[in-house]
Amino acid sequence: MLAWLWTRLSDGGPEVSISGRALRRFPGREVERLLRARVLIEHPKADSWSVCAHCDCGLDVRPIRQIGDELRACCPHDAAEDVVLDDGDLTRFGVDANRLAGQIGASGGLAGAVAAVVDGVWTIGSGPAGRMFMLCDDADRLETPGAILALKSAAAPRPLTVIAKEPEPALVLRLREAGIEVRALADVIKADREGVDRLILDDGRIPTGGVRLVLHRQGQFAVLDGRRLDLPPQMFALFRMLVERSVQRDPVLKAQEIEAQFQRTPREIVRDLRRALVTCGLTEKEVETLVGTVRSRGYRLGLAPSEVVIED
Repeated sequence: MLAWLWTRLSDGGPEVSISGRALRRFPGREVERLLRARVLIEHPKADSWSVCAHCDCGLDVRPIRQIGDELRACCPHDAAEDVVLDDGDLTRFGVDANRLAGQIGASGGLAGAVAAVVDGVWTIGSGPAGRMFMLCDDADRLETPGAILALKSAAAPRPLTVIAKEPEPALVLRLREAGIEVRALADVIKADREGVDRLILDDGRIPTGGVRLVLHRQGQFAVLDGRRLDLPPQMFALFRMLVERSVQRDPVLKAQEIEAQFQRTPREIVRDLRRALVTCGLTEKEVETLVGTVRSRGYRLGLAPSEVVIED
């Protein structure tokens, strides 16, 4: 859905309007999530419909009327040309480009705030190896005077990758010669097994392949297999302790340490952490594996040290 929305934004500009019917192709919970995040902004329902392409009625729009059980966009000349509508056709949504860019960066576990660099180009964060990523709504913007210098200055001294919809090969080559990597949107955003889009890069800087979990201490979130985990403060604090202990010689976080830190029974607070991880979208089986119990000792993260990256 993230890639589809960005493509619609690229094609239609900042005033793009999307119908509720068009959004039905995506998981309902993903649509609800983007509504809550104010990426999708609901507009007043449409009260008229476009005229037939071949019509000479002289109207700018067709009226919408309830006729029996049907909602119709009525043609004044020929009822056979009426369009049968449903409520989703009348519901309209706008897209907040800045928030959408932020969601795309977060889906790949990038750290850092979203910020406009030049018109239509946003920084969306940096990866574990320090590379800066930017998102562009129209590849032509990368060829405007001063754009390359502005992008490189914003990223300096870090290497830079710009993601754009269908960049021309000649542009990719020119920017590569200027020291900027360009990636096509379709190549870096992939749907996971639940149909949710994730930013996936094949260079090891985003958690794919060997690295599965990236913990962002300053941002207070983690990314597991491309899925962002936003936990309540106390749950994040416990999860952080588990992750930090997992890369030490003894990976077991002892029950006594948990109780001393949180003044709560370890079994109860770990139970709450597991529930919070399920709320983030993990299955109960995945959570039991991720936060494992070590009998008579405590708890440990179910990942190898090589699968974990910790970012400040």
